[in-house]
Amino acid sequence: MKNYKFELFADYFQVYLMDTEADDDTSEVWTDEALNLKLGVLPNTLAVGTFRNVDVPVEIEIYDSEPDIDLKEWDHASKGYIIIKSGSCTVFGCTDYLPDAAKIEIKPGAYAALSLAKGLDSITEEWEDADDLYRVILWPSSIKEYKALKSHENT
Repeated sequence: MKNYKFELFADYFQVYLMDTEADDDTSEVWTDEALNLKLGVLPNTLAVGTFRNVDVPVEIEIYDSEPDIDLKEWDHASKGYIIIKSGSCTVFGCTDYLPDAAKIEIKPGAYAALSLAKGLDSITEEWEDADDLYRVILWPSSIKEYKALKSHENT
């Protein structure tokens, strides 16, 4: 397993994983379904919805096969997919300058993606400190599932 940790500015309540050479139009990612799942999917891009509009901790984990994940410890979970063609993935907030954004190496191929969030009950106001955490888990898979596994009502 490879693990990467970032502190990203989740401007407009979103962060992205995108194949470094992708030309996906992210203006089309936030459909009604994506908003409900807090996960938008384009062929070479994942848009992860956050529950705060500030710097948030984001972890990316890459496995060789589907991991066994206990959803009990997570408040929100959605499943999607992404295709990485270039062997490099850019991780960024939507208003970040892409040439300076973090890059991670990842074998080219199709991946399942599990988007997880926890610590959401620690959020009192979006701009105040909280213990929320966002994790995206990737593993090779040709299955293109797109669904909610666990939903958190943001009140």
